[in-house]
Amino acid sequence: MLRLASVAFILCGLPLSAQDSDAAKKFIGEWQAKFRDKVICTIRLKSGDPISGQSENCRINVDANGDLQEPDSDGQPDSASPILNPKLKGSTLSFEEKEGDDVIKFEFTVVGEGKAELRILDAPVGVKPIPFVRQREAT
Repeated sequence: MLRLASVAFILCGLPLSAQDSDAAKKFIGEWQAKFRDKVICTIRLKSGDPISGQSENCRINVDANGDLQEPDSDGQPDSASPILNPKLKGSTLSFEEKEGDDVIKFEFTVVGEGKAELRILDAPVGVKPIPFVRQREAT
């Protein structure tokens, strides 16, 4: 009898896993943020358990009001930074990135079809949500 209960418990968990998988699908792919038609950040997300990915060439500069400003351009592309500790909850993917000894926390929220916003948490200046557009879905 215990074996049947275990199988029933496992089967009850399947719909939740399927829901998690469906929720993750809207994040998978390549996303870009632009400022004056110049790409200032790219985020690539891959399916998996948990979801994984990286950001690259992120040059996000803001003024004292948290508004985007022209990024500094040194001509050198940044290396990719893997996302760490990803947590998916509804339409929001929370993750962290390491920058030197610092850990930066982010929330990436899908706000519409192919549209998302990135929030930088605990920034020294309150950064307004940064709009991203999905360039391509995962294949």
